[in-house]
Amino acid sequence: MIQFQAVAELEHMTRAAQRLNLAQPALSRTIQNLENELGASLFDRSGRRMHLNENGRILLRYSRLILSSIQDAKNEIAAQKSGTETCIRLCVHSATALIPQLLMDFRRIRPEVRFEIVQRMFQSAEQPEYDMLIDSIVGDEVLPRNSCVLMQEDAMLAVRGDHPLARRDSVALSDIQDEPFVSLRRDRPWARIIQKACNEVNFAPSIVAESDNPITLCDFVRCGLGVCFLPSRTGLPRQGDGIALVRVSDFAYTRHLYLHWCYNAYLPPHVAAFRDFAVQWFSDLADAARP
Repeated sequence: MIQFQAVAELEHMTRAAQRLNLAQPALSRTIQNLENELGASLFDRSGRRMHLNENGRILLRYSRLILSSIQDAKNEIAAQKSGTETCIRLCVHSATALIPQLLMDFRRIRPEVRFEIVQRMFQSAEQPEYDMLIDSIVGDEVLPRNSCVLMQEDAMLAVRGDHPLARRDSVALSDIQDEPFVSLRRDRPWARIIQKACNEVNFAPSIVAESDNPITLCDFVRCGLGVCFLPSRTGLPRQGDGIALVRVSDFAYTRHLYLHWCYNAYLPPHVAAFRDFAVQWFSDLADAARP
């Protein structure tokens, strides 16, 4: 399967042989024997050129599943033998204010587990440098495979506790069009969400300061530098600390927080335990927030 996959991905016998460190004639015989065994050609050949045909695409799909399952088995056997690796590499793009409490609560029941937290974006989705990812999607975006929704939340206006709008149940965009705004840096996921939402309703906030840190953003609001849009449930690092969240009646925008794990089948026990704990933890948090 490994030899076939290399030829199928490269569609070139010589380059596949070089990748596998095999002699080309031996690799050619392997592919020919495989086709004889299946009773079907896997490539369309024209001289020295070869292209994967429909039969080959079917086999490639199943070969990837087979090889992935073998790797899962190796991982599970290694974990069973060692019983020592309990690190979880967690990539956090959303809900950063809630992560410390989530990890503390989990470690109360699994104190042997340690975490490595990263927040950078990764270029390769095929070989991500994390075990789990917390991120968000909005609108009609599709949830990635191996993912589950943790929480749904709306965009709300964050103002200083003594701001005149803090006493309102809701405001309209026309009420805040002259307010100075603070924002996360524009390459941050939440900033992109808000920019898209503002474009859809033709609202152009006057941004006076940006930060790449959500806690600093809240500090901006707390000191009166400006107002901002925050997620209704995960936006504040500490509740009731000088910031009020006010609903914006004509700015209805919802995001879905989700958890993604980077395994097709086998999850190490400590990673599976954290996944299940996080799902229940966010569910309890959502229930507690309901009136």
